[in-house]
Amino acid sequence: MLIKKIGHSIAFLLILSSCIYPFDPPSEDYENLLVVEAFLSDGDEAFEVKLSRSIPINTDGRIPEENAQISISDNIGNIFDLYEEEPGKYLTSSDFLAYANRIYQLHIQTSDGEEYASDSVFLRETPPIDSVFYKYEERTTGEFGVIVPGLQIYLTTHDSNNETWYYRWDFEETWEFRSYFRSDQIWDNGIVREREEQIHLCWKSDESTRVLVSTSKNLGEDIISEFPVRYISNSTDRLRSKYSILVKQYALSEQSYNYWKEMEKVNENLGTLFDPQPSVIKGNIHNIHDENDVALGYFDAASVQEQRIFIKRGEYPYFVIPDPFADCEQADTIVGYFLVPEMILRGYEFVGAVPAESGGFGGYRLASLPCVDCTIFGINVKPDFWD
Repeated sequence: MLIKKIGHSIAFLLILSSCIYPFDPPSEDYENLLVVEAFLSDGDEAFEVKLSRSIPINTDGRIPEENAQISISDNIGNIFDLYEEEPGKYLTSSDFLAYANRIYQLHIQTSDGEEYASDSVFLRETPPIDSVFYKYEERTTGEFGVIVPGLQIYLTTHDSNNETWYYRWDFEETWEFRSYFRSDQIWDNGIVREREEQIHLCWKSDESTRVLVSTSKNLGEDIISEFPVRYISNSTDRLRSKYSILVKQYALSEQSYNYWKEMEKVNENLGTLFDPQPSVIKGNIHNIHDENDVALGYFDAASVQEQRIFIKRGEYPYFVIPDPFADCEQADTIVGYFLVPEMILRGYEFVGAVPAESGGFGGYRLASLPCVDCTIFGINVKPDFWD
């Protein structure tokens, strides 16, 4: 996930992840800095750290930081080493578990011998999400005031002990879609066979790319009411059939909240020449021998609370939703037996046999590959959570 900022010839790059937003600061002095992406949770998944180097804005790809030595320690004397699963991606072993109310610190030694350490962080307990829900809304966009209908996803949460006050969220969204043509058969060297796996029903997923933070500190009670998580307009096909969103909630310290709030400001001000000039957002990871060596990122820890909802077409007021396969009606052809191999070589996908209008055999239908095979755009394996 990538967010870019351009201002007066100054490059600023944000790489979004579930926990850290690495970036290129506004000076050549800040190029080739160590970028750290790390978020610790008490869940069952392995603790993951991604290391890379900051890159100029006109550079593609990610430069992984390889062959580093990484460990995480806690306040009762445990030290856990991470191994490099792939270039720049480091994981704890499968038996590692983090616990709420313990203090953790991240340690990094790069291949060139530089040593970095994070501030010690307290793994805070996150209160449950009260509800995730949606409302039909209409928004005005553009200079001509075009009304755009859609659904706004909201969240409400609270801490009855009045101990959290600072919150961050991210989300994963998944939606179901179908190809225009359903093909249950394949052409196998002149023989028509049944497909072993379907390619007409698929699912696609995406992750949040915005910083979502809020605080209840200025309120009398620790309550966040109707926080806007995601707006889905009718410019997307996400609501065409069935849609699901999984919202994740994290409790933050005040220092962590201030970091993410600064990241939110940068996120919201991307893309114009008139925004405030970018500056280095101070994280909590430091070179232990050189205070002038800035590492980018913020090591954080909290338990995670999740809530998922499903939205089906027909559960909200009708509005026109774009059809990604609108051009497929004219994208098929019917040919005889001997022309099928040629059409397949030309990039067409076999759909199946077609009966003649007056009965009997009429030929074989083939269609443009994207109109038949939904796996070009998503996966055809039903997600475990899909109901």
